[in-house]
Amino acid sequence: MSRRRISGPLAPQDKGGEGDIDLTPMLDVVFIMLIFFIVTSTFVKEPGPEIVRIEATTAERCLRGTIIFAVDDLGKIHYDKKEIPLALVASTAEAAKNDTPKANFVIQVDAEASTLVTSELLDKISDFLDPTVCISTDEKG
Repeated sequence: MSRRRISGPLAPQDKGGEGDIDLTPMLDVVFIMLIFFIVTSTFVKEPGPEIVRIEATTAERCLRGTIIFAVDDLGKIHYDKKEIPLALVASTAEAAKNDTPKANFVIQVDAEASTLVTSELLDKISDFLDPTVCISTDEKG
């Protein structure tokens, strides 16, 4: 009786040499994805002060809200961790809108802040508002 060597996918495998898996292509893909996410991500500029927001019983999420102004409890206006005077709000809002044209404005108002300052801030940025402005609140609960 003669013995023939069987070849193909169903043939018994030689146990002599274990196959090594090369991880280099997988690492290349992971690093390319990491670079892609870093390049395409957007960063939110924090307004600066710690704000105690007003509670709201009904609220809707604000889409694309990345231009954030804040009014603290002393009535001071903040943008990008800096206090800005009311006279510079319009030019700051225009520059921010030119940087990110699709972004909405978000106003964070402290619960103890004056409504007069908030209304003056809204008047200054009203020319740059798309349809509406978003007011940042805490959920009641």
